[in-house]
Amino acid sequence: MIAPGGDPSLAERIDPALLPLLTYSCRIGELYRAGRTRWPVGARYHFGAAGHELTLFWPEVSEEVRRAVGREPAEFALILEPPLIVFAYRFGSVIPWGDAPYAWPLSADEPRVIPPLERAAEARALLRLRLVGADDGIIHAERGVTLSPAFTRALNAAIRAQAQAPFDPYAYTRAVAAIYLGQDAPADLWRRAVARTGSNE
Repeated sequence: MIAPGGDPSLAERIDPALLPLLTYSCRIGELYRAGRTRWPVGARYHFGAAGHELTLFWPEVSEEVRRAVGREPAEFALILEPPLIVFAYRFGSVIPWGDAPYAWPLSADEPRVIPPLERAAEARALLRLRLVGADDGIIHAERGVTLSPAFTRALNAAIRAQAQAPFDPYAYTRAVAAIYLGQDAPADLWRRAVARTGSNE
């Protein structure tokens, strides 16, 4: 099934290789991780065997926030400060621009996977969204949205480049400093984006 709030036409718009991801079971109301009820406030972008995922860990989840993540239009931006990837997001007027840094070499997945080359110019990646209560560990909203073809190509290419480059922890430290200690406020990082998209564009 498609998660509540998802686009019923997703199956017609994404890369056929990603179709199995549309059938994931909705886990709203369950713990994000069994036995864990507290998470640091923030966001985590991840790419793995299940595809692209963005999880927001939110304190005191309100109905307004739950609806924004679960149903409202969203915007995404890709910021590159090589070798670091930053995935930025915004959900309507409720959740302002935020971001999640990503480093493929630091993924805990075994084995780690690399995005395949797109099968067609119009291929759209599926992004799985989750809202998790930082103070209860429960999944409060979950859905799948598609990313535009241009954003899909840019994001996948950035991950492939990151995965294929030699790992230099000092380079990542410098990139984090350049992004988060620079002149841009966190809410303005999206202005440095190399690609942007709305949900289901």
